[in-house]
Amino acid sequence: MNPYDLDRAAIEALVAEHGTPLYVVSREQIRENFRRLDAALPAVQIFYAMKANPQEEILATLAGIGAGFDVASRGEILAAVEAGASPREDLIFADTVKDPKHIAYAHGIGLDDFTYDNRSEITQIARHAPGAFVHLRLAVSNEGAVAHLSHKFGAPPAEAVPLLAAARDAGLRPRGVSFHVGSQCLETQRWVDALETTRRVFDDAAAAGVTLTSVDIGGGFPVRYADEKIDIPAIGRAVDEAYRRLFDPSVELVAEPGRAVVGDAVCLVTKVISESTRDGRDWLYFDDGTYGSFMEVLLYRMGFPMRTLTDGPEHPYVLAGPTCDCIDVFSRDDEGEICTVDLPEMHLDDLLVVGGMGAYTFSESTRFNGFEPPEFVFVD
Repeated sequence: MNPYDLDRAAIEALVAEHGTPLYVVSREQIRENFRRLDAALPAVQIFYAMKANPQEEILATLAGIGAGFDVASRGEILAAVEAGASPREDLIFADTVKDPKHIAYAHGIGLDDFTYDNRSEITQIARHAPGAFVHLRLAVSNEGAVAHLSHKFGAPPAEAVPLLAAARDAGLRPRGVSFHVGSQCLETQRWVDALETTRRVFDDAAAAGVTLTSVDIGGGFPVRYADEKIDIPAIGRAVDEAYRRLFDPSVELVAEPGRAVVGDAVCLVTKVISESTRDGRDWLYFDDGTYGSFMEVLLYRMGFPMRTLTDGPEHPYVLAGPTCDCIDVFSRDDEGEICTVDLPEMHLDDLLVVGGMGAYTFSESTRFNGFEPPEFVFVD
């Protein structure tokens, strides 16, 4: 059940009990999303990317249906273990830039799968997790994605074999290769292209005496926010066909989905707390904003579905958050400029319901100006 579809009475009852801003969450939608990915990727073991949303009840829900966890810090490790994950069996440390203290902590409790993409990471892992298994992350095309992660992460494929050999020579155990096609990737071919690149790396590594047995296909699986054409089963079929064509069945596949697991399982309810007219445009100020749930509007021009609980004629509004920073405006066009959004007429105390708020909202929120993130309430 997508909580964005809750009726007016249900939302008003939740607000009366819990106030605003408020995250409304469906556990069953989380389970359904996970099962859909699991069915679409039959050869893949799924490790939920905790960075998408690390809220404790969400983690417990996923642990309860067999998800592993992709972690990036000691804090995420602690949260995953608290949710019931086994460090050795259920966690992968897939960030390529790791605080050495966090490497040592992970190794000390049994986590033994780390990702790297440069020689300094080899040094850090060898120092603080000697003998650990490692995956080399490759830079692959992110065209068609919202966030192009290969700008910052991943080694060029031409450097793969020397980096794999260097890890082996440092006493680590190269297990495989990883890649990420970019967050909210809408082009299925990106996974196929990346798997073909990975096959070439496997062959070159074998010729150099390094046998690899695992491929981590990362995340990037998309969620529908507006009119995007999303077909998770089609992505799964393309991945499965490429895997069976390119690799022996003994090669393990893992994935790190985040957005596709939680994105549409959460909606936000936020209230108008002030209004004004500036330069001929009407502004509405809400009790959540860019420094809270709407950071991705600034970062990636993300657009979220919105509806009001009012019935008046539509009117153009600039939508802004409560902080004292001028960038705290979450109605922006494709170029990132402040714009208006047409909504049914709204005034003080009226409620705005925003869908698709499960991923990279709570996890990216700040405490700027002392504002706390929204409360979570679970409706099933």
